[in-house]
Amino acid sequence: FINVSITTLEKRFGLRSSEAGVISVGYDIAFCILTMFVTYFGSRSHRPRIISVGAFLLGVGGLIFSLPHFTTGLYSFEEGFASKWFTVAQPTNSAADHGDGCASGASYLSNYVYVFIFAQLINGVGCTPLYTLGLAVIEDSVPKESASLYLGIGNAASIFGPVLGYGLGGVVLSFWVDFDQIDTSNVNLTPSDPRWVGAWWLGTMISMACAFLLVIPFAGFPAQFKDILYGHDYRSARQPFTHFLNTGTAQFRRMKNAEVDKTTGGEVAKEENFAKSYKDFPKALMMLAKNKTYVFVTLADCSEAILISGFTTFLPKIIESEFQQSAGTAALVAGVISIPGGMLGHVLAGLIIKCFNLKTANILKFNIVCCLCVCALSPSLLMYCRNRPVAGITIPYNGKVSFWPGKLCPSKHLNTNDLGGIMSTCNANCSCQEEFYIPVCGTDGINYFSACAAGCNEHIENGTDSYYNNCSCISTPSNNGWQASSGHCVTNDCNSLGAFLGVFCVCVMFTFMSSTPSLVVTFRVLPQRIRTFGLGVQWLFIRALGSIPGPIMFGTVIDLTCILWQKRICDGSKGSCWIYNSE
Repeated sequence: FINVSITTLEKRFGLRSSEAGVISVGYDIAFCILTMFVTYFGSRSHRPRIISVGAFLLGVGGLIFSLPHFTTGLYSFEEGFASKWFTVAQPTNSAADHGDGCASGASYLSNYVYVFIFAQLINGVGCTPLYTLGLAVIEDSVPKESASLYLGIGNAASIFGPVLGYGLGGVVLSFWVDFDQIDTSNVNLTPSDPRWVGAWWLGTMISMACAFLLVIPFAGFPAQFKDILYGHDYRSARQPFTHFLNTGTAQFRRMKNAEVDKTTGGEVAKEENFAKSYKDFPKALMMLAKNKTYVFVTLADCSEAILISGFTTFLPKIIESEFQQSAGTAALVAGVISIPGGMLGHVLAGLIIKCFNLKTANILKFNIVCCLCVCALSPSLLMYCRNRPVAGITIPYNGKVSFWPGKLCPSKHLNTNDLGGIMSTCNANCSCQEEFYIPVCGTDGINYFSACAAGCNEHIENGTDSYYNNCSCISTPSNNGWQASSGHCVTNDCNSLGAFLGVFCVCVMFTFMSSTPSLVVTFRVLPQRIRTFGLGVQWLFIRALGSIPGPIMFGTVIDLTCILWQKRICDGSKGSCWIYNSE
């Protein structure tokens, strides 16, 4: 839900992509801080109850994340700048001319980034037990040959949750942000309008409710499953009934020590009192560091986590910006390609390991094949739609669209520090704002940042549509009495989204096909007493070297491609990005 809302949060609170990236990694920071301690001491405690406490904290985090919606008042947007669009001979935008934006103190909203980061820290604390102790409980409770399938299903479920968030996130973003407080019939905007802000808070409230509902069920599980009848119907079995007894958690643990490397401290880990005291903490860490298979699998997971976390955070934004989609549509299609790819990858990998009974070395070779397939499919990321022709930003004023090759303007046209981008000789006498992107489409087929940027001085209302005339920057004659209309120009010259989604879906499948095998290898090569702790340390490095820098790196690179920043009316400070360089 949070990743789907990144673009919306940027618009609502005036955040940059790099700041949004920090919000995303707040979860991982908390995870890193706690994971070693939770797994080291939690492995000897009542693990399901610790997971239950984590679910409660996850609900609290969702509540805190939603609070800014209820404390910031109604979202205000300019409904056309009717009195400001046609201001002539005003040298600068002043606070007096734009009193609404300054009086509301809109720039203070960016300080809410700290509330979002704090909420994500709480979320990270809540989820730490689930993804460490929870997976260890599953692995402890099933036979060795079936562990890969169960872990694959568990990982597939962990993919289904975020993907469900993508899909539902696209739905909730189609509701106006303040639908709970106002009559939305008075909002004359559609989700495709750049000023649209969806109900970003609704998804986190749903997540909060789900987390609270899980608290009691988690707490009801036993510390470990007792001896049970496993895998057969004793009434039809030829063997005596007692043959199937003694197959609970303890027995499964004894069956899984076959592939432990004895040279890395496996014998020491068998000692009855090992890992019961904090004094064994350094010894346990040293055992992990000496296990070469464990170290290299962890490093491989770190490199993969950089990409997965980056795309998880910004894939909807990438689709929105590169393929000219609304935020809600981008979230939906991101979910559509992630559901079959991620879930099928996890389950299919688990089935392959179970059916072919792969040993550890063969599992690692299988992972190499999956990674090579991802490399072969990665050029799909080079597909994109060229930027819309926006006067002064991606195409010169009075440019000819039919001859425009889709490249950017020379650098002299891209100066957004002093309104040099949208200002030209044709609108030099106009005082145009750059805080709200209200595009209009001229009869020349070119988009303009606003009617003011097009030099229009006549406004015609027709229901919910707006038309403009006498536009000094549009040289083509009027069409049905107008030279520009509200919204972007509709073009059909880009049809690469379908191909991108198809190839990228397969790429996602191969990416996640290596995740479950890596987890299986981790459990197989570690002694039982430090298995949970080893998973926690592995997650620490995956978060610290992968999940945390990933979104920040992606957000920084995306910010570098911005060619038109929001410029706040009050103080001229930089807000979120309006237009990116698709290429």
